[in-house]
Amino acid sequence: MPEQTILLVEDDPFNRDILREILEDFPEFNIVETANGQEALAWLTTHGPPALVLLDMMMPQMDGYTMLGELKQRGLLDRMRVIGVSARAREGDQAKALQAGCWRYLTKPFDIAAVEEAVHAGLTEPR
Repeated sequence: MPEQTILLVEDDPFNRDILREILEDFPEFNIVETANGQEALAWLTTHGPPALVLLDMMMPQMDGYTMLGELKQRGLLDRMRVIGVSARAREGDQAKALQAGCWRYLTKPFDIAAVEEAVHAGLTEPR
């Protein structure tokens, strides 16, 4: 089942709702929601790599950068695509996230078309 799953890691319920609504356009995938990196890693430990991860970079308990480091250390990052999402849109924020291991980086507030395009590409483009 993990290969047919999109893991949504977002601490803010409002942003999680928005992303879930966008992801409902991909009905062939199961959407799993977690509120922080610790919950996401616990899910990954049990279920294995999903088809795609949407990862908030700024969260309490374990942020996206720390989670990416854990994924690298566990050898999981090269087995999945991670789309980083953040309200941070300053110069260098995208480069930092990509260097940390994100495949793509999207900023909040969400551009629905950009999210849909990134998710579609993440699910269909060869690795």
